[in-house]
Amino acid sequence: MISLSMSFFGAPVSETLHARITHTLARRVLQSNGILTFPKEADLCAQLGVSRTILRESMKVLVDKGMVEMKPRAGTRSRPRAAWRRLDPDILAWQAETDPSPAFLLDLCEVRLAIEPTAAGFAAVRATATDLAAIESCIREATIPGLSTGRIIDLDLGFHAALVAASHSPLLVELSETIRAPIRTVMACMARFAATVELGAESQRMILGCLRRRDPIGARRAAEEAVGLAMLVVERVIRSQQSHTKEQSGNHS
Repeated sequence: MISLSMSFFGAPVSETLHARITHTLARRVLQSNGILTFPKEADLCAQLGVSRTILRESMKVLVDKGMVEMKPRAGTRSRPRAAWRRLDPDILAWQAETDPSPAFLLDLCEVRLAIEPTAAGFAAVRATATDLAAIESCIREATIPGLSTGRIIDLDLGFHAALVAASHSPLLVELSETIRAPIRTVMACMARFAATVELGAESQRMILGCLRRRDPIGARRAAEEAVGLAMLVVERVIRSQQSHTKEQSGNHS
């Protein structure tokens, strides 16, 4: 079975106490099925080993993101996902980290499908020589033998960031940055399959060729194919998980 956990990338970067507690509380919400009711404040402080001030600050962050509600008599409870700020970068990153569902990864691919082909079309018209050099640099370095999987993923992310930047569309750049962290999880899935990595690299070369020819239609089509490849990989992961679940069910029957 292919794990989608962000532990694939190693330990998270150092966090402040406030950020760590916010992170811990967010994970509890994400890992709960349905509505989660938190313990009383004093009990939760004791569990986490923090002061009331730190706890309240962290809870306020989650309230502002729509994940939690605090009521005087009802206590502190999680809110339905429909109430969350779904494009909040922290929420997206937390979802990607907390063993994300393939459905969530497909949602991310659909957002990419809305951003990257449009960005590629604009880039074919607007890209400067410096933009093209940045895109080509990512492609060229990715061909170096012996690169670690993490570095390959970094270069893939770098390519997509450089492509969107070449569109010179501030809104597209901001939207792309919003999903950057969780998209890393999708790319981790792709990096598990050597053939997919090569197909992805070929798609990048095709996009660059279209940009150099100032072909916006071709660039858009090539970017659509690249995102479509990612969606096929996620669907493969879904099938793998479903098969694994059936096998486990059969073993327990």
